[in-house]
Amino acid sequence: MVRRYEEPIEVREGAREDLTPGLGGVAGPGPDAFVWRGRLYVVRAVLDRWQERRPWWRDAREREGSDVLTDARERQVWRVEASAGRSAGVGVYDLCADRASQWRLLRVAD
Repeated sequence: MVRRYEEPIEVREGAREDLTPGLGGVAGPGPDAFVWRGRLYVVRAVLDRWQERRPWWRDAREREGSDVLTDARERQVWRVEASAGRSAGVGVYDLCADRASQWRLLRVAD
């Protein structure tokens, strides 16, 4: 089951050097840990990374007079395995960062 959240989170970024096979040697800033609802989650592995269009129609409805075409930007999505501690189980989380470097938790897979 996948749950959708779209909640702001705090992310600690670091350089990831090809942690997971199949990502083609992805290097550069990526999530090392994140704080969600007051709890620290440590990223154990990066499973995938892609770009997707932001739901610009939500922003356009909220901001009158905004230019919808200008606001239609892509965001980076990171699918990671993370846990809230050594004794906690590992979960799969989709984290995204937009061009303003604002991070959000998109989805959690149970």
